[in-house]
Formats: sequence, structure tokens, C-alpha cells
Amino acid sequence: MNGRPLVFVDVETTGLSARDGHILEIGAVRVENGKIVAEYKQLLDPGVDVPWFITNLTGIRTSDVSGQPQFRQVADEVERLFEDSIFVTHNVGFDYSFFASEFKRLGHSLDMDHFCTAKLSRLLHPEHRRHTLDALIDRGGYEIANRHRAYDDAYVLYQFYRDALQQHGDNLYEAVQKILIHTGQTPKERLTYVPMTD
Repeated sequence: MNGRPLVFVDVETTGLSARDGHILEIGAVRVENGKIVAEYKQLLDPGVDVPWFITNLTGIRTSDVSGQPQFRQVADEVERLFEDSIFVTHNVGFDYSFFASEFKRLGHSLDMDHFCTAKLSRLLHPEHRRHTLDALIDRGGYEIANRHRAYDDAYVLYQFYRDALQQHGDNLYEAVQKILIHTGQTPKERLTYVPMTD
């Protein structure tokens, strides 16, 4: 059976508000039929200086993004990456809102099924109190070279989902359906069971 494509995504941004902020870095892993088919790593020039607290968190400086493409220059590439997929990230409201804002500035709209791996962790592991990305990394024993860098964080989400699929099978899909419906989405198509392989 074929499963819907999934794109595990993380962004670094210039701040906490999608209305005023911009995407600074995109990291993504696209999975089709259980296999990684595309990986995306891209720094972006946000058109403003990188705030010091963002540099403190991510290590990304204004000099690192100067001369990098702006979002409008990679928008078509990002749309192709996202095509027909489910958008998956940790605390999805944050990342999804930044993409929605960036596309809106270009006169486009973003309309994807999307779900949150933090909510998924809460459903699958109610015995745990913490479901931050750091907590998932600790519990899963995942090695991450650059925490708070977009691609590295996105790849951890892929690993978490892959391991959850191995442990929970079809129950994982039921949990995802609950999340989609609970957040007011009418899933365009159900997920079906496809084991993931690196």
C-alpha cells in the first residue's frame, strides 16, 4: 500500500512572530513510500540583521546569510518539496505560520494537512511529562550535531516518526488522524501503513 508523502520540516527564524519575522533557515526531509527521496538545507537572507538572541540560540550570524537567496527566490523549490505531502514538525503552529506568512507576502496561500510531533508524542507516550524536542532526543537516544539548526532538527523528527512507526504500527496512523481532525482539518486522504527505511 502507498502512504502519503511526509515532509519533516524545521525552520530557524528572525523572531517569534510570523507576522513580523522571516524564515532564516529551512531544513526538510521528504519521505515517500517509507524512503527518503529528498533532503533540503537552505540558509535565507531575511532582509534584516539577525537578532543577537537568535545568533545566541542557533549560531547563525548576519554575515552567514548575507548573499544567500531570499524566500521569494526559493519559493517554487519549496512548493515542489511540499507538493501533495503532509507537513510534519514540532510545535507545528510556529513553523507552519512562518511558511504561510512568507507565501502570503508573495501573493500565494499555503494549504497543507499538517500535524505536530509534540502532540503525537503526548498521544503515544502519556506516561511522560515532557514532550519538547530535547526530551524526544534524550528518550530516543538520537545523536544531533547541531541542535537548533533546521536540517538537524528536521532529521530528528524523521527519526522519531520512523521509530514510532516501528513501535506502534497502525496505532500511529490513528493518532495522526486524531490530531488532524482535532485541529479542525479534514484529511485529504488517509495514511496507510508503510514501514520506513533509511
